[in-house]
Amino acid sequence: MAEEVVLPKRQAVFEEAVPAVVDTRHPEGRILEAVQRGNKEAYGMIVKKYMRSAYYIALGFVNNQQDALDVSQDAFIKAFRKIRMFDTRKPFFPWFYRLMRNLCIDHLKKQQRLKEIPLDDVPILSSEKEDKELKKTLWKGVEELPFEQREVVILRYFRQLSYAEIAELTGKPLGTVMSSLFYAKKRLKGIVGKYLGYE
Repeated sequence: MAEEVVLPKRQAVFEEAVPAVVDTRHPEGRILEAVQRGNKEAYGMIVKKYMRSAYYIALGFVNNQQDALDVSQDAFIKAFRKIRMFDTRKPFFPWFYRLMRNLCIDHLKKQQRLKEIPLDDVPILSSEKEDKELKKTLWKGVEELPFEQREVVILRYFRQLSYAEIAELTGKPLGTVMSSLFYAKKRLKGIVGKYLGYE
């Protein structure tokens, strides 16, 4: 009787030698790839997901409801036109935010003076500060901040983002974000302190 020969498990060796294919796309990647192929319905899903955040961030910068709506819509249009440049391995909103941020800066440059911010449209202030005069004082202080400080205040306190999320959104180092917020709060504290008679 012939001796049984045991063959090596070549399939197992092959599987170990070839690593599994890893999908490096961001979870939104599939949708955004469809958008890159011209699928407007897929882009509508992205717009619906982020339009509220985009509007309120723009509102904090441009100080006017209609202008905030216009700027945020223009940003979505611009993002769609540039979508082929987007890397689907990364999250969409930080990339979109930088486009919208530039539109906000352009808008502010065109304004000869800043308008009063519609305070009742900012939920965090409406719920925590019932004193209208104090809210107006706070917002005037925010308006007077340098744009970089104003930006982190809006993202931190009105959109309630973490330091890490702000850093990712703005593309700035974490230390820069924390430093900007520190000096912004120091300046705002001085403004509000004078209003309350502390200084």
